[in-house]
Amino acid sequence: MKQSAHVTIKDVARVAEVGIATVSRVVHNNPSVASNLKARVHKAMEVLGYEPNPAAQTMRTRSSRTIACAIRDISIPEFATFVRAAESAIRQAGYTLILTNTEEAVGKELELIRLWSRRRVDGLLLTKSVEHDEALNAAIGKAGIPVVFIDRDASPTTDAVVVDHRRAMRAAVDYLVSLGHVRIALLTGRTVMRPGRERLAGFQEAMRVHNLEPRPGLVSTRSFYAEDAFRQTSLMLSAETGPTAIIAGGMSLLSGVLRAVALSGKTLGSDISLIAGCDSDLAELTTPPVTAVRWDIPAWGRISAQLLLDQIGSSSEVTGREVVLPTELVIRSSCGRVSSRSDRNSI
Repeated sequence: MKQSAHVTIKDVARVAEVGIATVSRVVHNNPSVASNLKARVHKAMEVLGYEPNPAAQTMRTRSSRTIACAIRDISIPEFATFVRAAESAIRQAGYTLILTNTEEAVGKELELIRLWSRRRVDGLLLTKSVEHDEALNAAIGKAGIPVVFIDRDASPTTDAVVVDHRRAMRAAVDYLVSLGHVRIALLTGRTVMRPGRERLAGFQEAMRVHNLEPRPGLVSTRSFYAEDAFRQTSLMLSAETGPTAIIAGGMSLLSGVLRAVALSGKTLGSDISLIAGCDSDLAELTTPPVTAVRWDIPAWGRISAQLLLDQIGSSSEVTGREVVLPTELVIRSSCGRVSSRSDRNSI
C-alpha cells in the first residue's frame, strides 16, 4: 500500500494500540520491545503503508543507521568475502552498509571521512593507505565516528582486526629453506601499511635465523598491485643470479607473478618455487596449485563488524582493542627442491 502523506507515527501507534514510544523503538530496532508488540507495530505499518523518513530520523537521533566500509580495492575477491561477512552482521543489527574504494589515496580517504562525518554515518571500517599520516589521523579523530581498522594497527581511539603476516612469512621462509632454497625473493606492499611492514619483518627475521642475508635485488616493497608484481618478478627472473623461490606477499600479487613466470619460460614447481601471501581460488586452481598462506577471511569480516557495533552500542570507551587472526601455510605443488641447475654456489 502506498503511504499517505498524512500518515504519522501517531496513526501507527493508534492502529497497533501501543504508545508512540513503542513504535519509535520498533522503528529503531530496539531489542527491548517484546515480540508480540513488535509484530503489532509492523502489521499497523503495513496496513497504513507507513515508512519511516530516514532524513527525519537522522536529524532527530543523529544516527543514519548506516556504516561505511572503505577498502583499497573492492575488485579483490578476498575483500569481497570480507565485506559479505561484515555486511551480514551489520544488516542483522539493523544497519545498512555503504561500500567504497580508496585506491590507496590519502586525499580520497580524507574526503570520504569528512563526507561521512557530515552525513552522520554511525561507524567506519577502513584500510588506511598510510598509517601514520598526521592529516588523516586528525580527520578521523575530528569526525568522532567509531572506527575499526582492517589489517592496520589499532590506536587508543580505534579498534583493529589484523592478520599475523609476520608469522606467515616466517613459516614460508622456513619451508622454502627446508627444500634447499637460499635465493628467496619477497614481493609485498609499501611498509607504510601494516601488511607490507609485517611481511618484510617476518621475512627478514626468518632469513637471519637461517644465517641468510636477503639480497636487495630480491626484495620489493613497491605496491600491492599485480602489474607492479609482474614487472618486478620479470626483472628478478631475468637476472643472472635470480631467485629460485618467490613469496608473493599480498592478496592481489599472485596473478602478476604467475604471468611473469610463464613468460620467462620457467616451470613452476621445478625451475621456480612460489608461495602466495593469501590463499585464493587462483592459487588453488592454477596448474600446479600454489602453496599459500591462509587465514579465516569470513571471520575477519564478522569480527571487524562486531567490534564496530560494540563501539556504536556502548556508552563507555571500548576502543584500542586489536584482534590478531592466526595464519597457516597450505602446502601444494608449486614448491620443489632446488635442482642441480640452480647453481647454488653462485649465491
